[in-house]
Amino acid sequence: MIYSKTPLRISLFGGGTDFPEYFRKKNSIIIGGSINKFIYIFLNKFYSKLFEENIRLIYKNHEFVKSLKDIKHKAIREVFKKNSLNKNIELHIVSDLPGNTGLGSSSSFSVGLINCINKLKKKKFSKAKLASYVINFERKILKENVGYQDQIFATYGGFSRIEIKKSGNFSVKYFKNKSYIKKIEKNLFLIFSGITRSASEIEKKKIKKIKKNKKILDQIIEISRLAEKKILSKENPDFIGHFLNRYWQLKKQLDEKVTSAKIDYLYNLCTKSGATGGKLLGAGNGGFMLFYVPSNKHNQFRKKLKNRIIDFKFNDLGSKTHSINDK
Repeated sequence: MIYSKTPLRISLFGGGTDFPEYFRKKNSIIIGGSINKFIYIFLNKFYSKLFEENIRLIYKNHEFVKSLKDIKHKAIREVFKKNSLNKNIELHIVSDLPGNTGLGSSSSFSVGLINCINKLKKKKFSKAKLASYVINFERKILKENVGYQDQIFATYGGFSRIEIKKSGNFSVKYFKNKSYIKKIEKNLFLIFSGITRSASEIEKKKIKKIKKNKKILDQIIEISRLAEKKILSKENPDFIGHFLNRYWQLKKQLDEKVTSAKIDYLYNLCTKSGATGGKLLGAGNGGFMLFYVPSNKHNQFRKKLKNRIIDFKFNDLGSKTHSINDK
């Protein structure tokens, strides 16, 4: 058996600027990191000649099929097709957190799946090649309305700054002061809104408005630049709450579907409970929200939001593959 373990991610600043429609004009900077919540993909061979089906897929749905064309899960179908996997394959998917919630789960899944197949086929990809391959796969083959950050965070892992240049080339710079990152991590709270949604449809609308929203996106980049300077100089991390609030006010202007009455209510509840700022993760209109809460307000915040809080830590490792024979 081969399996992959691929992290989900949290983006603090710069989200929405990682689309070519924006960074072809101006370099994008995203600050965030992978977290210790994962998607696991297990790939095993089975003797399909003993059964009616040739391929078994077990995720939230079960698909036992004879032919690739019968697979309903588009990403799996296209990856299997590209790698000529048409029989004797059983695949299981397990995730620590639900999908379609703003944590980059779709791209984490694609990274983990392709990483698994590469190990099966004994292909060796560098991190840069894997991230670039998945970006191209999702955008060109699956026709998804995705940017670049999710695939990079899932592949590289760590708390970092991603810069995407006008050429489409990208670089990853890790923030290495672990004690300072721990201070940030300690004051960040992940809150579930209770809403799942399709990110691709929301992003499609926002992409169409990128030219119109360029000034807003430029301000989002400026927040990223200022945040990077403060992190590198190890300023009191309490600035993050105020920066998140500024970012959220800008993000809401990108499209009317980014927020809703329910999201606004939850945001106000969290700020009244001690958070100095926060934002909705991912495309918008549902999923997880991220809030910064100063240490002296933790007890108050936890008491009020206890049923919605998901504890997390930043994760240093990107997508990894193993086999049952690995030590």
